[in-house]
Amino acid sequence: MPDFTSSARRPRLSLRQRGQALVFGIAVLLGAAAATFYVFNTGQLTAEKTKLVNTADAVAYSAGVMHARALNFDAYTNRALIANEATIAQMVSISSWLQYSKGHVQGVPPLYCYSQYSVPVALATTTYIPLCYALSYPAGYTVVNYADSIVNGTGGGLGGGAIAVAAAEVAKAELKAMQATMFAGFLYARTALVQEVADANYRNDGSVSVTPLPLKDDWTSFQGGGFFISRHTGNQRQRMRDLIVHVVNSDDFVHNRSWTSSSPWPCNPAVPSGTADRSGGTVLNGYNSWEARDQAHFEIRKKRFRGLSLRCVTTANYSLGNGHRKTTSNPSSAWYYSGVPEFYELSDAALNYTPTGSSHPDPRLQFAIRVTRPMNQTRTSAGTSAVKPGGRLHMFDGAAAGGVLAAVATSEVYFDHEREKDGATELGSLFNPYWQVHLVGNSTAVVAAATALQGVATP
Repeated sequence: MPDFTSSARRPRLSLRQRGQALVFGIAVLLGAAAATFYVFNTGQLTAEKTKLVNTADAVAYSAGVMHARALNFDAYTNRALIANEATIAQMVSISSWLQYSKGHVQGVPPLYCYSQYSVPVALATTTYIPLCYALSYPAGYTVVNYADSIVNGTGGGLGGGAIAVAAAEVAKAELKAMQATMFAGFLYARTALVQEVADANYRNDGSVSVTPLPLKDDWTSFQGGGFFISRHTGNQRQRMRDLIVHVVNSDDFVHNRSWTSSSPWPCNPAVPSGTADRSGGTVLNGYNSWEARDQAHFEIRKKRFRGLSLRCVTTANYSLGNGHRKTTSNPSSAWYYSGVPEFYELSDAALNYTPTGSSHPDPRLQFAIRVTRPMNQTRTSAGTSAVKPGGRLHMFDGAAAGGVLAAVATSEVYFDHEREKDGATELGSLFNPYWQVHLVGNSTAVVAAATALQGVATP
């Protein structure tokens, strides 16, 4: 067998073939370096972009939360305003009712309700009989007079009813001031908030900026009009007035204190019939005053001849008390009332919102924001990274349009309340605190605006 290991038999390589692999190796090494640099830069840029997108989402969502809280704040304060109006209506009603009751205890003695031969018993006015007896005895009289002195005062003194109304007026003034203060300072607070959220996401990691002018801001320009909410004054308070009346009238004592108790038999010549007639209620006159009236009387009727005809005529009429209380617009009065309060509600544009090309029937508040980060602040080769391109590797370095990375996000505030009673979906308003927020996709207009700010021509 031949010995190929022998140096004498090994073929000699040509000098021209030496070092040819070195050229290929240099090319492979350059490609590997470029690929490594490209992967590094791409990875860093992707991480930076992801962080910036998350920051933009956090900024938009935080602004949306602020919008929702502002709307819910107005809803809570509006409900508190209504509660104070209900308090005033209650105090006016009680004041009038106690005046009537005080007169009533003085008016029942002629009906002999302190004996078994009382007129209501004789005429079988069953509903009125217990009340007549209760007011005829000293205990009833004492309780009524004591309550009247507490609510209406004695000797010209200020009663608890007037004090309660004054306290409600103070609370209303504070609530209105809180709404106005929130609205006046909202934009400044929002601007500070969005930058604070962005900075918190990049603490100890360079700088980031929130574009001062939002790409979309329904808070200040809903559907190209004015603010999403507005202050309602003058005749614009009708919405508040209607709701106040609705809430107050849900209490039958305030709305209607009337009843009637009559003999079970009709008016006839033989036996007289009696009727205890009680009327009372509280109303809101326009926007400026609450007024309550209470009165009662007991009437006895019997058929008698008048001329040639037999007619039912009144033979006796007993006044059973009168009460009246009305607030006044005079600030020096003990029963001063400032009127139906001014308040913040959705603007006319939002209240009259008509969906066009949208699946939701209610107005929604969208807010789109742009967040930018300078390329020299990123951890890429063009920024703070220690890895820098050299030579022809500069072609893989790349550059962002405008020298910044940018991300855009949009939040949407919406009203979500499904009534349990009838399953109906309630439309948005500032009388129920059911405003919520979520992130939504960026609209075509928002993307176009962001592209223009980046200095990129729109295709």
